[in-house]
Amino acid sequence: MSEISAFKQLYSEMIRNGGDGAIPKKTIKCYVKESFPHFLVTDGYFYVACYFTKKAVDEFHAKYSNMNITDLRSRVITISDWTLEMNKVNSANVFTSYGGVEVRLIVRSFRPVLQEKDQPTLTRHPVNLYRDDEMKTLIQNYTHSCIASSLGGASGLPDISKMSAKANVGQGVHSFASGSTFSGFSFKEGKTATVDLNSIFKQEKGADALRRLQAGPSASGKAKVVGGAKKGAKGKGKGGSGIGGIIEKITKFTPGDKKSAAAKKSTTRILTKAPTLASPGGDKHAGTTDHQSMKDFQKMISFLKNKGKGGAIGKRGGKSSTARHASGKKSHK
Repeated sequence: MSEISAFKQLYSEMIRNGGDGAIPKKTIKCYVKESFPHFLVTDGYFYVACYFTKKAVDEFHAKYSNMNITDLRSRVITISDWTLEMNKVNSANVFTSYGGVEVRLIVRSFRPVLQEKDQPTLTRHPVNLYRDDEMKTLIQNYTHSCIASSLGGASGLPDISKMSAKANVGQGVHSFASGSTFSGFSFKEGKTATVDLNSIFKQEKGADALRRLQAGPSASGKAKVVGGAKKGAKGKGKGGSGIGGIIEKITKFTPGDKKSAAAKKSTTRILTKAPTLASPGGDKHAGTTDHQSMKDFQKMISFLKNKGKGGAIGKRGGKSSTARHASGKKSHK
């Protein structure tokens, strides 16, 4: 990663040199990831913050009066004059820093790239340079070297054997920090004056625009509640715009409410339970096929049984058969 990230090479060299900004400077062509409230530029791998001098801001506005610095997001810029400075900051408040150290890119002159063919798009999501493990290790190593230098080769612990009974409790203690914040860095802190981005925004778009932006969308687009807690409009009457009127309107067109007009119109069409269908084989029903009941079937069986116990059919068959035999005998003789 260090072989292909220009910002990582520059910032690493700055830290290794102990804050010495005497680095060969070349023109930097970079992509603007964000232009407000922070001006962040990236080389395609890591992003860093830009700090503009008043000269750079005035020069830009003079040459590009139809453009705003705070509107350069997603564009490409060329930084022709720049320096690097190291500063002591509170890393809890400055996210482009680590371990109380920030390397700042001071922009003294820059211009936007206007040709469309020179407007590339990012192929990956850039990462904060100060969240890279190698950069954090490098800063930690630098801080450790500053601590060792502050101790002057001592262990940092007092020699108890050399302390007298009336010795001060601070005897032999090496102090190089205020509280838990290390302050014994060896670099010379940068003091170049830069213009705050809020001031640039106010200069380009006005104080009212900045105020509205800082207030957020809730200031102008806040949802309003219509109606009150009382029934009816202003607490009286039916069909008003108050809570009571709204409830009355909803009830009027709500099926299922006894007072609802919609419920009265739809009672004959709304089924309260699943319909029951008669089982096949029951009594005859008008409009259906002529199904016979079990009662009719049993009557038929009883009728047939009674016929078989000496009914007309059996008797006639018997007489007929006897007559034939008799005639047969007669014919035989």
